[in-house]
Amino acid sequence: MRKSKRMLLGLMGSILLSSAVAEESHALVIHATGFQNGHGQAIAKLFEAGDVVMGPGRLQVATAIENGQARLAFANLPAGRYAIVVFHDENSNGQIDHNVLRMPSEALGFSNGFTLGLLSGLPTFERLAFQHGVDTRILEIAIK
Repeated sequence: MRKSKRMLLGLMGSILLSSAVAEESHALVIHATGFQNGHGQAIAKLFEAGDVVMGPGRLQVATAIENGQARLAFANLPAGRYAIVVFHDENSNGQIDHNVLRMPSEALGFSNGFTLGLLSGLPTFERLAFQHGVDTRILEIAIK
């Protein structure tokens, strides 16, 4: 009886350890480039289907900018469809600032290669969407 109990406890420990390792591998890492200066911080917002991608986002991470680059990560992110908006929060107020014409006044970058322009239309979840799996994924996003 003791031997089977130890085996069961060992098996349960292995399952828990495997689960923890699997969750660690769900990271989404964003390598953002093109920042014009190191003022403020880089912020990445994560969105799910149905979200307004210029809104607050489901999750948000921030980091310092070094040498025109920033590396941001969402740890333990379940597999699924997501969209990312990265911006240069130069005044560190935590939000995308706009000018009098309601155009973003801070540099932005988007997942799925989307570029904001006169002919591109507004960013939507569908235009920015990508599939994140169980392995760590690195997204390259250019800030403009």
